[in-house]
Amino acid sequence: MWGRIIRNTIKQIERSGWTGWGSISVMTLTFVVALLFTGIAFFANLWIQYIESRSNLLVFFEVGMDKEIIDRLKDKWQQDSRIKNINFTSEEEAFAMFSDYSEKTQPIIYLTLQNNEVTGKKLPSSLDIQIYSLDDLADLVSMINNDIYVENEKLRIIDTSKNKESKETINEIPKYKYSTKEGEPPIQLKVDSESLDKLREVMLTLRIAGLAIIGLLLIVILFFTIMTVEFRLYNQMEEIGVMQLVGGSLFFIRAPYIFEGGFYGLFGALNSILMLGSVLYFIFVYPSGLAITQFFYENFALLPWPSIDFSGWLIIILIILALGFIIGSFSSWFAIRKYIR
Repeated sequence: MWGRIIRNTIKQIERSGWTGWGSISVMTLTFVVALLFTGIAFFANLWIQYIESRSNLLVFFEVGMDKEIIDRLKDKWQQDSRIKNINFTSEEEAFAMFSDYSEKTQPIIYLTLQNNEVTGKKLPSSLDIQIYSLDDLADLVSMINNDIYVENEKLRIIDTSKNKESKETINEIPKYKYSTKEGEPPIQLKVDSESLDKLREVMLTLRIAGLAIIGLLLIVILFFTIMTVEFRLYNQMEEIGVMQLVGGSLFFIRAPYIFEGGFYGLFGALNSILMLGSVLYFIFVYPSGLAITQFFYENFALLPWPSIDFSGWLIIILIILALGFIIGSFSSWFAIRKYIR
């Protein structure tokens, strides 16, 4: 029986003509768009992970700060399991990085830095604190601020000058060791959470839009397949009636149409894989030296890309093909169940 079902399916596909190619085209377009939005959503997740693990928290130390204080804070914070890594930037490295940046973007500031002997080719050192998740940001900010407050209080200079009449401190503005600005502590925390929150909102919006578009395309697939199958059924109602009269089972009659829809979905998914795979191959694998290839490697090479071997790609391809077959088969089954009973 299965042999006859397969033969009938092949005959129906061969006789489908332009309606079959139309179904394949719709399936191909749908899977191309669906895979593109899936890739965008995956890229968005990688980008958020990368941004979350970058300079979420920066602790700046005034020029001349005792290295022992910096090391003490760094060693304490590194023991927290919520912190991924802490990188130290010295005063000389900070000056060099800002000097290189200003040379290209702000030449006047660059010349000022080079001619300013007061700075001594130094800028405030810093600790770049990378965290695993932004969900821990608020708690970590509170903890780090408390530790910084303790260290700043140790560096606070007590003014012993008194007013003889009122016996009050003449200068109420606090002073700190190493501080270059009166009243400002020498150790300060800078947090850039607002831009990260906005980025997460944008990425979430893109995901929702992608899911909506994919859902709309699936609806288009369903209706187009229903129209295709109904058109085929209309031309074969007499043949279907004869099979029912001679005792053909519902499964035997329905199966070729279900497999036909599955073939359209499978072939459409395969076409989309070949199209997108060819584009990705010539961009990232084939040594073409394209500008877009250099752009991606320069800007996104540091993202936490997963390592997928040949067997992993094969499994992904098989899953996509299986989804195409299932979607096409389901669409056909949904279309014929009210005609062949």
